[in-house]
Amino acid sequence: MKKIIFLSSVILAFGCLQLKAQDTNKSESIDPLDISKQMEQIEKYGVPTIATVDEMKTKADVLYESQSWKEAALAYEFYAKNVNWLANLLSQCVEPYYSASYDDRKNTSYSTLKPFIPFESKANECKKQRNIAYVKIGLCYKNLGDMKSAIAYLHKALDLLSVDELSYWTMAKDAMAEILQFDVEKSK
Repeated sequence: MKKIIFLSSVILAFGCLQLKAQDTNKSESIDPLDISKQMEQIEKYGVPTIATVDEMKTKADVLYESQSWKEAALAYEFYAKNVNWLANLLSQCVEPYYSASYDDRKNTSYSTLKPFIPFESKANECKKQRNIAYVKIGLCYKNLGDMKSAIAYLHKALDLLSVDELSYWTMAKDAMAEILQFDVEKSK
């Protein structure tokens, strides 16, 4: 009996040591100065500027208006990824405020924050543009007859849209209803 208790204790202690070693390895692997994720994003998307994403949007809008659905879908996909990355970069300029403690944020004056507000506003505008792009991508795929892709993009767009984006919310809802053959009048 003593052997079983001793053996159980050794196994338990060994297991605890392994868990502690794994936790130590995890905390050692998190380098607060590691910029590899940022470099990956820059490698993937480059460094978007307001002007370059505006050009991408204009190109996608022209293709959409000319009903070049496949080309428009691809152009909006490229634009959506870049405008989203731009939004993230702009939001990062305000990150010290969001990372601060509640008390530090509460004690930060409006005059201190005022120069940073345009960054947050532009980031939010970029996110709205990304959301609209997703609606248009879904509509492009719907027009192409690719209902799987249409549903995927419309679904994501409806996830991302806010209630103040009513016209695009309505467009996405109507397209989804049409694809799903859901007649609102018949459902009443």
